[in-house]
Amino acid sequence: MNGSWHLGRFAGIDVRLHWTFLLLPLWIYFSSLASGSGALAATGSVLMILAVFACVLLHEFGHALTARRFGIPTRDITLLPIGGVASLERMPREPWKELAIAVAGPAVNVVIAASLFAALWIVKPVVGSVSSFVSQLAIINVALVVFNMLPAFPMDGGRVLRSLLAMRLPYLRATVIAARVGQCTAAGFGLLGLIGGNLLLVFVAGFIILAAQGESIRARMEGLASKATPASREDFTWDNDLTTPYPEDSSDIVKARLLREAAAQRAPSRSMPVISAQWNSRSALGWLGKDSIDEFLVSRGGSVIGRLDKNDLRHAVRNGRGAMTIDRLLATGTFRLRPLA
Repeated sequence: MNGSWHLGRFAGIDVRLHWTFLLLPLWIYFSSLASGSGALAATGSVLMILAVFACVLLHEFGHALTARRFGIPTRDITLLPIGGVASLERMPREPWKELAIAVAGPAVNVVIAASLFAALWIVKPVVGSVSSFVSQLAIINVALVVFNMLPAFPMDGGRVLRSLLAMRLPYLRATVIAARVGQCTAAGFGLLGLIGGNLLLVFVAGFIILAAQGESIRARMEGLASKATPASREDFTWDNDLTTPYPEDSSDIVKARLLREAAAQRAPSRSMPVISAQWNSRSALGWLGKDSIDEFLVSRGGSVIGRLDKNDLRHAVRNGRGAMTIDRLLATGTFRLRPLA
């Protein structure tokens, strides 16, 4: 991620800190001073937020190490002011595996909270300030569990909901339902934030709504690709410039037309996937996953315009350009297309 610093490699996973994270302890420190709490209390507040993010980091390792048990590697874990992000290479399609990965993070916070409460009970004659610090940290971990388990897809609770639904429903349908529940929940967060003047809550609500929409679109695209005929799937992996998937209630005629259009635009190569230039590098890399093919074809306006290397996508994501479209990265010179022949 661009603007992030490498803190080290733990359990085989790179840990990074985004520069914006530093704004949080600074803001907390000076806000505490401005309120008249004094330097000692302000320092204690900073130590608390650092301790909380240490718990957040352990939470993300819970996800990452559980995913590793299912053969899913983690590119890195990045700490941001709003939390941590474990960048898994992919999410499993088996509902019980996704359930295990989603629950693993909050489970770590449960263990931390239980350990801290047990320590307070065992070591009763603790200095007042230390006891208060540990108690607050334990309560915050409980709050992290409750917040993360809210059914706001793609948060942990939303993924738990999706995995439970997917045990009885098709994966696409389960994703759409979980995304809609998440967006409704996020809208509630946003409303509370507006009423209470909490801009951070409004920001988080907006992030959840957009992320849920992205997950829903990705699942729809995968569903469209999976409906392609075996002959057409031999020739293309991505639906070229079909950047807006068909609505769930589209008629079979519309779906068939979209599939024919995608097949008609297929690449001249029978071995390379085709990805639209309108997709961002993170989505493209996630779609390619662990595919053994190192190169892919890029299409624009229904025509293949050149080749790119999968390592180009990895480099862009690692440098914070994962949200930029391939078209934009080509325009800025970050990507350079290779000729078809």
